[in-house]
Amino acid sequence: MKHMLQATLLESRKASGRPAWRSPVFLIALTVIISLGTVYTVHFSQHRITSDPYRSANTEEDDVEMQRALAVIDSMNANTPPPPALSRETCHTEEHSEIDGRVIKWGADHFTDTAGECCAACTNHAECNVWVWCADPSGCGSGRLHKECWLKKNSVKNIIDSRGYSHPGIPWTSGALYTPREQLQVQESERLRLEQLRDDPTLPLVYLDIKIKGKYIGRIKIVLFKDQSPRAAENFRALCTGEKGIVPQGHEGAGRPYHLKGSAFYRIIDRFIDQTGANTESIYGGAFKDDPGGLALKHDRKGLLSMANAGPDTNTSHFSILMAPAPHLDGHYTVFGEVVEGFEVAEQINALARGKPNNTAGPEEEALIVDSGQLR
Repeated sequence: MKHMLQATLLESRKASGRPAWRSPVFLIALTVIISLGTVYTVHFSQHRITSDPYRSANTEEDDVEMQRALAVIDSMNANTPPPPALSRETCHTEEHSEIDGRVIKWGADHFTDTAGECCAACTNHAECNVWVWCADPSGCGSGRLHKECWLKKNSVKNIIDSRGYSHPGIPWTSGALYTPREQLQVQESERLRLEQLRDDPTLPLVYLDIKIKGKYIGRIKIVLFKDQSPRAAENFRALCTGEKGIVPQGHEGAGRPYHLKGSAFYRIIDRFIDQTGANTESIYGGAFKDDPGGLALKHDRKGLLSMANAGPDTNTSHFSILMAPAPHLDGHYTVFGEVVEGFEVAEQINALARGKPNNTAGPEEEALIVDSGQLR
């Protein structure tokens, strides 16, 4: 609009020299310009004026009037309401995934022909923000039939944390309804939470430096939950520093250092876990018992560290970094820490499994911990 007004003034000067401005005339002209703005914008875009051959030292009054007019237009623009927020009616569809939530409409008696129709059903239900559709023509297990459409309710945080938890073996297609603003709010809240956790002076802070096929890709920083999981947290801390020396003869890993440095990620499952360990017993000698507090913690978000074991109370030096929520691990594996910085490094490791048989990769990918230690 500013450009239209400037162009009009310049054209006026060309037509009659220095125009004699008068307030009533100007206000009428301004009204006409605003009402015909769309038409004139097209015209002006084809005929750009780059200089004014009629400009002289006597045009200061014109400039004052022009600035006043531009101020009016600025005021009009400032009072224009912003566009409405984007609709929640966005499916956020993800194949081979099953988002959790409280069921508000059972799929056993609710069928839709497509996943899109299932999303539409969720959109039209006041409480629904999660939908799950059985995509497999042979059914989805446990008696669930093709085209069943389940409607659910969950928090936006839980929904976003669940994003990416997909696997070719999951026969469901699911999605959720949330706005970009809600997503940004959740992400910012999570960023602040991890920042506060990282900066908590009462909790140990350790690191893993990672190379893939000889190329350094970054550092993973981890806070340890020493209060909930004192045994597992201390075991991991000491394995990061290597302070316990060499495993004695007659013990698992004899001759190896009690140190994660040099360890390979030997079990990488796409969008599930990055698993590694020192290939030794624990720092306590042999295996150690589960921490009740850590065993009670939920595998409810990506970035958590969980002990790997062969059953109850068989923890040694092996652990996994969760790449997505994994509620089926709850009560079986001790949660003892969380990645607070560098999760993108863990994602690069995890990507090595994508497209491989069973979406699983091993030590042949040469994802190695080349150094580890304690920062606090």
